[in-house]
Amino acid sequence: MVNAYPSIGLCLNWFRCVTLVLLAVQVASAAPALELSLPLACRPGINCWVVRHLHHDPGPGFADYRCGALGADGHGGTDFAIADLRPETAVPVLASAAGTVRAARDGMPDQPPEGRIEHAYGARNCGNGVLIDHEGGWETQYCHLRRGSIRVAAGDRVAAGQVIGLVGMSGEANFPHVHLGVRHAGADIDPFTGEPASASCGARAAPLWSPEHAAALPYLEVPIARVGLTDHVPTHEAIVAGRAEPRGKLGPGSPALVAYLLAYGLRRGDRIELEIIAPDGSLLHRAEFDVAADAPRATRSAGRTATAGRWRSGVYRVEIRVRRHERVFARAAEIGLGQ
Repeated sequence: MVNAYPSIGLCLNWFRCVTLVLLAVQVASAAPALELSLPLACRPGINCWVVRHLHHDPGPGFADYRCGALGADGHGGTDFAIADLRPETAVPVLASAAGTVRAARDGMPDQPPEGRIEHAYGARNCGNGVLIDHEGGWETQYCHLRRGSIRVAAGDRVAAGQVIGLVGMSGEANFPHVHLGVRHAGADIDPFTGEPASASCGARAAPLWSPEHAAALPYLEVPIARVGLTDHVPTHEAIVAGRAEPRGKLGPGSPALVAYLLAYGLRRGDRIELEIIAPDGSLLHRAEFDVAADAPRATRSAGRTATAGRWRSGVYRVEIRVRRHERVFARAAEIGLGQ
């Protein structure tokens, strides 16, 4: 093999020689960048949400890459949540980059719909998952997939965007999501910055996401992941698991109209405002909730019982606002009541 970078002893132009040697060291030490696409087939902010980020604070407490509180102490990846686990809303998990499957595990049960969780998983807290090797010492890991959904095996070559399973709630998971872990040379890497977890928050970002997917993943400080209307007061567990649907068909004869929400990243001092707007534009119900303590995930519900006749047919609007000082985070949903 011809040496493209001559030694200093044979180099007549000292400056050129040193430059070439430095270039050689830089080329040899630089790892090829990993470009990522979304790890699941969804539309961020519409039917999936980034609800937990990599932990960037080496001390007590938590800080995400924007120095916010969207995550949990020691969290080693990025969580993409979906609305629920109903069969008709199955969401495929996708390989974020081309590579070779190093390991895959299936057969672990999903947590029950009401969101109960066990804490005895140990090294199997990932649940059903897939680990993919990429070039240059990179690897990605996909956790909490649905039991029986894994479509790849160790040794398989996969393409970016290839379906490897379905979003589930297996292992140490108490809401439906896929946990994406990105590592280089064994170190956890934040896909939103390209920096390791040891890097301080707020550092200049060079995301690993492809330009298309980076544009689709703006930082949401308070993701309001679910807004709905039902005919009873749903439990926290039912809202988290996507099981707060009406007990009967919503209509003029429903016993109550109750709005509910699921939000992430709430902080002490936030105020939640919930409104139900009737089809004629009038305010049917309004409730406010003050957040007394930081809440990585929170639910609220409020509404009215049908004490004075039947509900008006038409489209009802549920509006949710989270106020944090001068900032407002909002989401709304429209639900029709038939005849």
